[in-house]
Amino acid sequence: MAPIFEIKHLTHRYPGKGGIFDISFSVSRGEFIILAGQNGSGKTTLIRHLNGLLQPETGEIHLHGKNILKDLIQTRKKVGMVFQDADTQIVGDTVFDEVAFGPENLNLQRDHINTKVTQVLEQLDLIGLKDRNPATLSGGEKRKLTIAGILVMDPEIIIFDEPFANLDHPGTQSLLATISDLNKKGQTIIMATHDVETLLESASRLLIMAEGKLAQDGSITDLVKKLEFYGVKKPCACRMESQRPWQP
Repeated sequence: MAPIFEIKHLTHRYPGKGGIFDISFSVSRGEFIILAGQNGSGKTTLIRHLNGLLQPETGEIHLHGKNILKDLIQTRKKVGMVFQDADTQIVGDTVFDEVAFGPENLNLQRDHINTKVTQVLEQLDLIGLKDRNPATLSGGEKRKLTIAGILVMDPEIIIFDEPFANLDHPGTQSLLATISDLNKKGQTIIMATHDVETLLESASRLLIMAEGKLAQDGSITDLVKKLEFYGVKKPCACRMESQRPWQP
């Protein structure tokens, strides 16, 4: 299967030190990719390039063979970003208005907007909250709301930056179920996170960042035991496996 998204020799240096350096990888339709690495490894800098929020010093990103910087409006429709702090993305007075914001800015017909927003709210089990002020929602509900605001634009890829940060266990499990369900239905997911363990049964591929470089790229099975070497907590399941007494 040909990749839909290609990152080619991406470099972005910050004054002094830090940044990302000569990063290349490709993404196929329907993948669920974890981007792991300790704080300062370059994860957030990398993902902010993926929909044009940052522009590289050198290198290019192609979506279906076209440089994403040539049409940023189209890029941000097709490559949606969910930030760690959902409040920074919420502008609507109600849940319904928030999800309708993107389509309204494309000047779509009102009937089409209403139908599409309703479909997305039902898909994410948010329809019962449609008249609520977003400020009254829980942390997990706010993150689902930001996903709804992206889904309504029919994205090809959704990128998450630490989506489980500051969520309690029920909120984390609910959000994970939502993201996993989207992926099972064909949505391509890239997720920057330090919480690899939560995603072991959902994701299919692991990228490990270290000192601004892409240090490892492979399957979860092959790479999960290398996480600690790069300063990322090894999942408990792997620890238990390694400590299990040998049996003939």
